[in-house]
Amino acid sequence: MYRRCLPFLLMFLTLGPAAAQEGLPWANKIFTGKEEAPPPLIVHDFGTVPKGTVRTHRFNMTNIYAVPMQLMEPKPSCGCVSVLAYTDKMESKETGQIDIKIDTSRVEGVKVVRLPVVIVGTHPKSGERFQSIAQLEIRAVSRPDIFMNPGAFAFGVNPAGAKNTQSVTVTYNGRMKGWTITEVGYKKELFDVTVKPLDNKSGTMSYLVSATMKEGMPVGSFDDQIVLKTNDPAAPALMVNVTGTVQASLTLVPDNVMKIGNIEIGKKLEKRYLLKADKLFRIASVDGDGDGVTVSLPPVTAAKTQAVIVLFQPEKPGAVKKTLTIKTDAGESIQLTVEGKGTLPVAPPTDPNP
Repeated sequence: MYRRCLPFLLMFLTLGPAAAQEGLPWANKIFTGKEEAPPPLIVHDFGTVPKGTVRTHRFNMTNIYAVPMQLMEPKPSCGCVSVLAYTDKMESKETGQIDIKIDTSRVEGVKVVRLPVVIVGTHPKSGERFQSIAQLEIRAVSRPDIFMNPGAFAFGVNPAGAKNTQSVTVTYNGRMKGWTITEVGYKKELFDVTVKPLDNKSGTMSYLVSATMKEGMPVGSFDDQIVLKTNDPAAPALMVNVTGTVQASLTLVPDNVMKIGNIEIGKKLEKRYLLKADKLFRIASVDGDGDGVTVSLPPVTAAKTQAVIVLFQPEKPGAVKKTLTIKTDAGESIQLTVEGKGTLPVAPPTDPNP
């Protein structure tokens, strides 16, 4: 059944006769996002990297077809590559991604890893399924004469303002005399980076590269790179991944937006939020209420988690959008947006035969 995909595909794709070229999987087009003939392989080449390097890459996708597409779980041909996350379903014109990671700690020399991606669609009339297999390939050259430990700067989760420091050791044990790291490229507004030569052992050259997060780093996840430039013609630039998350000092659970929907006048809806911090605090005040939105604060002692109870009781018909500013006794604040709509009560049906 699956191999009969081409006739069905041409019936309901909006891309014309160029939608499927003989010998090329039509699923490859989801990774190019174009109607034109795709390449036979969707390739990402990490280039030459020190052994032990850990790198990530995102394959972007666009469903250019007129029907929803479902992805089966991608399975790499080598354990050195892992799939971190992937979009398992895309509606027509929607986008998605496949995030992968390569770990070269057990790889030496040229490495080619296949990542077939099975993409399945369904005929809109008959319900018959069809599939194509996109051919992805990940390439890298792991140099055993350059070793990195650990393979990336992994900062993990950090509170806002933290000055976390992570280090990697880069060791060269090849034949080039005077091998050295000559320069470091990085975002100076985010990190401070130092390079320190270590004592030579058995003719090797080692450097301790340390990266420190700056206090003003923005809240959210980051995925960046630090570039180590060397005097080695075969590896003039070594790319090191830098990942982590900066967590706000105050967070609201479950989120910062309360969408209520329609509430009849005379009725009400109550929702409980939790305000969390990394230190003891009390809620000092809440500003911005009104138009049927009120806030109550249960009396409690100082704690790292406090309850905020939001009540919406519309006073008149119409949309309501209020931004509440919750302030703590530590001088910090966070905002909660409340969106709802007041509606007129529904009149009870009249009895046609009183």
